[in-house]
Amino acid sequence: MSDELIVGGAERISVLVSSLVEQSIQFEILRRAIEVFKADLAAVDRIIGPGILSAADAPRSAMLAEREIDSVLGLLSKTAKDCELLSWGLRNAAAAYELVELEIGRFWQEFMGQAAYLLGFAVPELAVLMGPLWGGAAGAAVAYMLLTDEQKKELAVRAKAWLLENNSLLSNPTFVDAVRRTAMSGDDFLSGFLRVPSAEASLIGDRGIGLTGIDTTVAAGVVTASAVGILSRTGASVFPAQTGIKSNPVSGMEQRVERVPEGPEQVRIDRYVLPDGSESFEVYIAGTAELSTSASDEPWDMTSNLVAVGNGSSASYRAVEEAMELAGIDSHSKVVLTGYSQGGLLAAQLAASGKYEISGLITIGAPAGQVAVPHEIPYLAIEHTNDLVPALGGDFASSEPLLVRRQIFDGEPPHGEVVLPAHDIDRYQDTARLIDASNDPRVQALIEKLAAPEAAAVSTSYYLAKRS
Repeated sequence: MSDELIVGGAERISVLVSSLVEQSIQFEILRRAIEVFKADLAAVDRIIGPGILSAADAPRSAMLAEREIDSVLGLLSKTAKDCELLSWGLRNAAAAYELVELEIGRFWQEFMGQAAYLLGFAVPELAVLMGPLWGGAAGAAVAYMLLTDEQKKELAVRAKAWLLENNSLLSNPTFVDAVRRTAMSGDDFLSGFLRVPSAEASLIGDRGIGLTGIDTTVAAGVVTASAVGILSRTGASVFPAQTGIKSNPVSGMEQRVERVPEGPEQVRIDRYVLPDGSESFEVYIAGTAELSTSASDEPWDMTSNLVAVGNGSSASYRAVEEAMELAGIDSHSKVVLTGYSQGGLLAAQLAASGKYEISGLITIGAPAGQVAVPHEIPYLAIEHTNDLVPALGGDFASSEPLLVRRQIFDGEPPHGEVVLPAHDIDRYQDTARLIDASNDPRVQALIEKLAAPEAAAVSTSYYLAKRS
């Protein structure tokens, strides 16, 4: 497990550029310290120079010390210059690494897009060639439908057990990146299937003006699944679970991750009353609580995930809006949004809605890449390079967050614990602690922008949502 952070813009890079930047900063700090020491030594040398020593008939050892001081001053000048060159070189190396990696990434995405387009274009022919396989697939589907509820549950338990024992594949950074690029190519596949000319498909896709992307592909799937009854979309009712709890202002990213709800309540809202009587709010939104697409009473389920990734209005999104309204948040209220997993996706959608005065946005392991968050909003996206969940949202094609990533597990993850261990919120809390301690100037500047105001009073309320 690495403690190194990868800090960059909206596009992902794998080189530890943040480490190069921090080393560059350390060399610059050292250069300044040398310059200060050199100035102090030179001042002393000017006071007691060779002329004074000769006039005072100083011993030979004093004259030798004087020459040594001159030698040290020359050495300090050279060392300061070396530090300056090293600092400059590291900064430029970081920039060069970023440029090369970004170009490689764009090449592979272009390649994947073209391959997906050709595959979609060839689907009718492939369907004919694979005719016998369709019969087998149809038979398997019928067999599954004939299973009893108990047998289906047993099958789900066995499937989960297999995934737990083989979670190393799902947590492999190379596999995660391949999933991200495949997800980004979904609109190309759909364009090929619909016989959209290649040039027009590239123009309207996420590699062009962005009219189509993961959201349009998933939205099409949601419409189809809803039509055949696989997904059941409902509304949600929101209830205040706990209100008016005395609290303290949040400090840093680690505390923000700590405040994301993990119990039955899905939304936490902190109300800040400032010394001048005005108010601001911090909203914390939980991650997915139910992996089923069945009509349970949990709005934070896979149905809401799919609807939200498709840029639709999910039950969980409407529930957060209602909770914010119950807390007294309106279009003029200053709000900082923090969300984990599905909650991060919802937070990004709220920030993009234009309905609120958003002062900051923090997403944690969220599939929010396709959400067009306004560029003027201070935006920190925290991800793990081997977390599959944010990869399902693709790249940040329409927003410009400061993206801070970290690789969890140098080798294989622990087996038999969770299916996606790199998505665990406790591990994201560790990453948030490293972000708070980072010397990267970009990170420090954004943390300062996201700092909570000094408040006369802070009160916390929790909200519970149920499907209705």
